[in-house]
Amino acid sequence: MRRRLLDGHFRSRRWLLGPETPEGVAVLMCLWNRPDNFVAMLDLVDAQTGTPPVDLYLWNNNRSEHAVYVDALERFTPRPGGAIRSVHLVKSPYNLGSIARFYWARRLAAVREQPIIVIDDDETIEPTFVQTALAVHRPKTVHAWWAFTVASDDYFDRSPAVVGGPVDHVGPGGMVCGSEIFLDDAFFTELPQRYWLLDDLWFTAFTKARGYTLAKLPVEIEFVLAETNQHWSLGDLKREFYRYLDGRAI
Repeated sequence: MRRRLLDGHFRSRRWLLGPETPEGVAVLMCLWNRPDNFVAMLDLVDAQTGTPPVDLYLWNNNRSEHAVYVDALERFTPRPGGAIRSVHLVKSPYNLGSIARFYWARRLAAVREQPIIVIDDDETIEPTFVQTALAVHRPKTVHAWWAFTVASDDYFDRSPAVVGGPVDHVGPGGMVCGSEIFLDDAFFTELPQRYWLLDDLWFTAFTKARGYTLAKLPVEIEFVLAETNQHWSLGDLKREFYRYLDGRAI
């Protein structure tokens, strides 16, 4: 099945909420176990200011909640002058983890090279988040809000990065980067199955190995519904994978 996904063979449903124009910006988000926060996320994206029309690409990893998302989108009405132009929704057959959102990025990159903005469904973003991400975006650079320096071979021996300072690790939720990195098959095919849910560590190592610069994105984000995050059970595995990746050619 992952081969079909890699080739862009997945079905989606589209809601067109604004006029189709040549310009636009892609925002990607995985959905997992937080349907009660979905409308709030739509409102936050629609409230973005100073940005081209937003095309929101969603990947739902929990098929049992799919009807909730579809119903919310059927009922959703953008505000006058709202940022959202379209919403695209995929129902995953099972939980593919947050790397699944990058199948969207790969399909978009096949059309044209473009900035890819990623958010998580447990984040509260500022109205200028997308505008700021586009303003700082540079070729072969990943700008991410979730950014750290790491002092040793222990993943959790880390400190928050500062804007303009060094960055050793990023999390994709709250970032912007170029779409071209996702045209590399290896990003999807060489991630060991044991670490499939740890796409943040993989994304960091993969981009660094291909000469990308990591940078702190100058925005503020707050988390909600932290108790629903699956990372709480992955701490030991994150330490293991971080050490596995350290110095390894990928």
